[in-house]
Amino acid sequence: MNYRYITQDIIDAGSVNITSPAMYEEAREYNIDAHRNYVRRSCIHIGMGIWFIAQNVLIFLMLFILIGNISIKQADTGTSTSSAMIWLGVASLIAYVVFYGYFVVIRKKRTPLMMVACSAPMMIAHPALGILVLANGVIGYLYNKAEKDLETKPGYPDFTQLAITTIDSEANTVEELTFENIRERAVNTHRHDGSFLK
Repeated sequence: MNYRYITQDIIDAGSVNITSPAMYEEAREYNIDAHRNYVRRSCIHIGMGIWFIAQNVLIFLMLFILIGNISIKQADTGTSTSSAMIWLGVASLIAYVVFYGYFVVIRKKRTPLMMVACSAPMMIAHPALGILVLANGVIGYLYNKAEKDLETKPGYPDFTQLAITTIDSEANTVEELTFENIRERAVNTHRHDGSFLK
């Protein structure tokens, strides 16, 4: 939404001095939009945090099931997995935790490509974990799409609400603010003949 009275300087200051009913209405609309966008952005970040935790739970469950199936097949056939393959799988999971934790969680590089690249090492442990790698790509795409949409909104990234004041007015509250009491205040404060206010 484009605002006539609310500028980026006013948003950065965090307060606006209301001098007309139209300005009050616009400030009110901005505060409603800022709150709505703040809640939306918070939900996006909470969802991403839930995915970070859920992903690790899913990896553990998938590996538990896959290792169980492999163990049953190896018991039937009399084969075993070499120690080198086990250590390679463990190293790939450690690499996933380090890369994903540092770049995606801490550094907040949440592009689809970065999320896929950082989670790709887990496929060395088992190719079936590729499902989670693809899920990372999709979630990275949705996250970036939502962030780009919010970047166009006034007040991004904090979406702080404006403190509304009526200093140059005789109104006790914003609801009482009219052009007449603004003009009366201007006449009383700055002595003149009032011709420029007519």
